[in-house]
Amino acid sequence: MRKGGHKLLGLAALASLMLIGGMWAAWTQEITAGNEFMPGTYETSLDEKFTPPTDWSPGTEQEKRVRISNKGTVPVMAKAVITQSWIRREDVYATRLNASGDVVQEPVAPFKGEAFPLTFQTDEGEEYASIPNFNKNAVVLLDSGKTADSSLSLGLSAVSTVDAARGKWLLLNEVPDAKGQYTLYYMGIIEPGSSTPEFLESVTLNRKLGRTITGKETRFIKMEDGSTKKVTIDSVNAEFGYDSAKYTMDIKGSTVQATKAAVEEIFGTGDETLAYLAGQVAESGIFESAEVKTLKFEESNGRMVYVPYRSEEGAETGNWFMSFTDMVPGGIYKDKLSIENASKKKYRLYAQVVPREQDTVKAQLLDLITMKVYYQGTLIYDGKATGASLITEEGLNRAVPLGTYASGDKGVIEVELSLDPTLKLGDGRSEKYAGVLTKVDWKFMVTEVKAPDGGGSDNPGKPDHNTVVTIPDSPVPAGDLTVIEDSPVPLALIPKTGDTTPLIPMIATVIGSGIALLYLAERLRRKKED
Repeated sequence: MRKGGHKLLGLAALASLMLIGGMWAAWTQEITAGNEFMPGTYETSLDEKFTPPTDWSPGTEQEKRVRISNKGTVPVMAKAVITQSWIRREDVYATRLNASGDVVQEPVAPFKGEAFPLTFQTDEGEEYASIPNFNKNAVVLLDSGKTADSSLSLGLSAVSTVDAARGKWLLLNEVPDAKGQYTLYYMGIIEPGSSTPEFLESVTLNRKLGRTITGKETRFIKMEDGSTKKVTIDSVNAEFGYDSAKYTMDIKGSTVQATKAAVEEIFGTGDETLAYLAGQVAESGIFESAEVKTLKFEESNGRMVYVPYRSEEGAETGNWFMSFTDMVPGGIYKDKLSIENASKKKYRLYAQVVPREQDTVKAQLLDLITMKVYYQGTLIYDGKATGASLITEEGLNRAVPLGTYASGDKGVIEVELSLDPTLKLGDGRSEKYAGVLTKVDWKFMVTEVKAPDGGGSDNPGKPDHNTVVTIPDSPVPAGDLTVIEDSPVPLALIPKTGDTTPLIPMIATVIGSGIALLYLAERLRRKKED
């Protein structure tokens, strides 16, 4: 009985050890790499040098220098629209004879609040009431927009193709359109901290502008009784009378991120100029990291190492995978990680995305970044940068097998990121994300594979779902106990790391084993007493 009791005790103890060992099975090695993402700050301005004149008289040139500056951290592209107007501020009355021959005071058109035309007729032809003086070194005109009327020419150089305007402002129409507008596009990229050339230098009021009432005219009117009446009426200059009028030049600049998608969405694609801006001037919107990253098992001891290790002063140190700052909405950001087993050992590799604890805005921003992960050219994940999949219930927040690596095997992980294209970094809704740095960790784990033949993989770098972790032998007390040989204990498909061990089942198992041991010991004691 004593010997049989010892056998039962040994079985219970060994079973307990095996269960506990299975629960505590950990990775052979693990390593963490940080990732950081930050939208750029978007800030542009229309810079103007202009002092409103107190007495702007015809023939006078007034300095008005205008350019667009980029004060943010992302490249931009620019458009400018110049709108001119002449509005009558108050009615101007003229003394006239009505149809009955009576002298009356009548307002002269245009009336209060109404607009004057931007051009008027002179002996030399049609001329501008106000003449914008563009920077002839920085502004060119499309041949298609050139006027045939020499009196309305702005004196700008004309180009036959849009490509010839690269690096300059391109004026689409020499004569203002029906809305009184000039439209210009800057045919280049405005880098952070830089400005466009000035596209406007000054404005001149036409010297031929005059007053509505130009003088008095005396007339003699024959009355019904045969007498003659002398009257004085006003001479009216209907063409040149721009007095009691307010001249306004309104300039609006608009900018977009310098990507093809942004140009097409904001500026449009309606003509040759816009198509050229989007296709030939703007950036593709695809940005690839030039830095080489490697996950390697060292030759000497098989230790897993990650390169590079960031140690810049003032920056978070450690292993770093993706680092993309100044991201623009809709941009695609690519990076890759090479994997190499230079050791004589064999490993199974797993990856997991581990979000960090960070404030609400940073967490929200991370949720606005989509991510695709390719392993050996095959898409294995499509979801958010947080690791939450958009396709399946399980994403990268659990350990995902990447394959088995025998000695000499190599592989590659490729990642594509995209910041939500609906964001506009300069508007109220999206402004809170500009310049915000959010982070997420990637964890890489391996289990060493003890191949019976010591050989390598027949299928290098391919996922292997038949994962088996071998539990090492535990010492058994000497005596007349029956020895039970260990066998490989199959675990879950994805082994769990030590920090994800299910503690409650483990504790329950330990307690249950302890109770069983106490029960057996008590039975043995009573049998001995009997």
